Amino acid sequence: MRYFLFLFLPVLSLVAAGAVADDLKLPQGTVCWPLHFAGITLGISTDSNVQRLLGKGVSRATKDDTGNRYYIDRHAKATLHVVSYTDSIVGEVTISEGVSSEIGAAERKSAVTPWFNPKEGFGNWHALNLGASKGDVLKNLGKPEEEISPDEWRYSTACACELPEYFTLSFRSGRLVKIILSAPPG
Repeated sequence: MRYFLFLFLPVLSLVAAGAVADDLKLPQGTVCWPLHFAGITLGISTDSNVQRLLGKGVSRATKDDTGNRYYIDRHAKATLHVVSYTDSIVGEVTISEGVSSEIGAAERKSAVTPWFNPKEGFGNWHALNLGASKGDVLKNLGKPEEEISPDEWRYSTACACELPEYFTLSFRSGRLVKIILSAPPG
């Protein structure tokens, strides 16, 4: 009998967890996972964590925050832009196609990091990435919480503890070209 219970309890736990998840109905355009990309989690990772994960990149100081770091993937197909707020906590991560005009030609070599993979997935089950179609996004995330424009959609996360977190997706010709993960400063 103990052997039977030992085998049965994990299955029962999964069934119960599935039932709880089915009962948890999130508002349209809301997900329940922390906003993260390239090992960086908004509201948790610090600028020193980012440097440890990706290298120094190209840094830009601004008056409103600790600074910005720019990274390029090794094939120069995409840019990762990380913004840290005054407390050095990462508050915004942008993944976009192409090389940002903020990175000068002489700085490109410093911006390249092998640890930024623009094909890294995000979304439910990490099934989406740059280049995804609007249909792929709708299938994976459902309708957006806010349609800022036909080519810019906003989703929220229900898992933020204190401050609202959201992400904005930008499309060009029906394809995802920019992802902005945001946790506004409090």
